[in-house]
Amino acid sequence: MQKKLIALAVAAALTAPALALADSANVSVYGVVDADVELVKSDKVAATAPGSRGRVTSNASRLGVKGEENVGNGLTAFFQAETRVNLMGNEFATTSNAGGGTTQTNLGVFNGMRNSNLGLKGDFGTAFIGNWDTPFKVAHNKVELFDNTSIATNTALLGAGPAKFNLRQNSSVQYWSPVMSGFQVKGAYSTVNATVENPTAGAGANAANNLGTPNLMSFSAAYDQDGIYVALATEQHKNFSVTATTTGSKESANRLVAAYSLDAMQVGVTYESMTATTTAGVDTKKNTFALSGKYAMGANNFGLSYTQAGDNSGAANVNTGAKQISLRYGYAMTKRSEVYGMYTQLANKAAGTYNFVDVAPLASTAGATLSGFGVGVRHSF
Repeated sequence: MQKKLIALAVAAALTAPALALADSANVSVYGVVDADVELVKSDKVAATAPGSRGRVTSNASRLGVKGEENVGNGLTAFFQAETRVNLMGNEFATTSNAGGGTTQTNLGVFNGMRNSNLGLKGDFGTAFIGNWDTPFKVAHNKVELFDNTSIATNTALLGAGPAKFNLRQNSSVQYWSPVMSGFQVKGAYSTVNATVENPTAGAGANAANNLGTPNLMSFSAAYDQDGIYVALATEQHKNFSVTATTTGSKESANRLVAAYSLDAMQVGVTYESMTATTTAGVDTKKNTFALSGKYAMGANNFGLSYTQAGDNSGAANVNTGAKQISLRYGYAMTKRSEVYGMYTQLANKAAGTYNFVDVAPLASTAGATLSGFGVGVRHSF
């Protein structure tokens, strides 16, 4: 009963702006419901962990409200509030107890804000603040076949290790230029509203180990016209990754994405370089390459992606790379509803530790080969 009341309260909070602005703004409720039944397995797991699992996964199901209003002088005000929707109710937050052991808390149905913002747009372009995908992440969306989620997405390797990119960043300020002859530039800056401190420092030593406020800068420039898409993106982090042995960190990544579309076919390629640097001056670098293709034939659509992550640089990082291949078939019952099947295999090298991008990754050990098969339904509204 309590969970039902919470769900109703969140739904009311999301729809309240729509009701309040209905007389003066263009407001709509939208969403995606996506879930699949899947079997996943790993050939190398910890002694107490299962080697395979059958499960139902909610993927990137979401519910949102968005609207806009003409405020004069050629300007339009707009907003969006979007939350993830967990159809299964099977996600838990794990916290450590002071006396030992852990506590798991069910995150419920509405369990995390997605792209949400408030801003203005006009002849100058678009500017907003909020919690939003970075331009670096969005640059890859043109060739992404799995909505940046599920066991099959190649973002398990792209934008992952030695640092983490593909971010939906909070406390963001973004600017998008107008689209001019197919060209558009996007930029984002974020500063987290808190300081980061050395995790090993005691309460009395925190001030001496203060590392300053983490910040992020992300930019992209893209051309998208006449079936040709080319995007160059870069992103930099400062003090994002702090461990017991670092006193600050810098991370950067560059990404080149290209795609060609002709009628019902598209082929795409992505190349990415990544560097993580500690204040001790130690650099760890990695390059990743990906190919993708999709083809639609009537109500049938097919997709294939291949991704290869190189080893992290440095003598201690030999055989840390991985390869992944993913296949997808979908049948569009209507413009909004689709049934689909997918298969993926992610093969780590001997010291590789990559895992699926999903709500419950397998507890695999280094060198594991993971595979998964799923059949699901997706509906958008």
